Amino acid sequence: MSKTAVKSPFTPEQERTLAAWTKKYPYVNMGLIEALRSVQDWHRMISPEAAAYVAELFALPFNRVWGVATFFPAFTRWKTGKKRVGLCHGLTCHLAGSDKMKKCLEKTLGVPKKTATADGKLSWEPMECLGACEQAPALLVDERLVGKATEESISKLLAPTVKP
Repeated sequence: MSKTAVKSPFTPEQERTLAAWTKKYPYVNMGLIEALRSVQDWHRMISPEAAAYVAELFALPFNRVWGVATFFPAFTRWKTGKKRVGLCHGLTCHLAGSDKMKKCLEKTLGVPKKTATADGKLSWEPMECLGACEQAPALLVDERLVGKATEESISKLLAPTVKP
């Protein structure tokens, strides 16, 4: 059972995992990023309710936790698909055609940016500079740079994943 006054949006096992992050490092707030990463993995987003629970668990002000959750692009405030696709729209990528690739992503996946497909498998979003100007417009899948976004590479996103 949760020892916080904030209603928990987590299972008891998830609560134990989050509590473990408060003890792993010499300072309680050092595990905050890892705790938020766990929340993003479980819920596919960071909700204000989840951030409030984490803030109380870590004995940190809500604004500090929410600031971290809204600053880093690894965390979202909207529900992502199981596979998260990012398209760079930095200057170099913009000049290399990221606007055309945004339209291709929307048409191919059938959803606007920051929206998961009906089956929850995919979502896409524009991202700030990915540091891969030589592959502009750069495409990211689940935090892994996959190279230049093309109509072909985008269509492959819909291919079923084959596991060895």
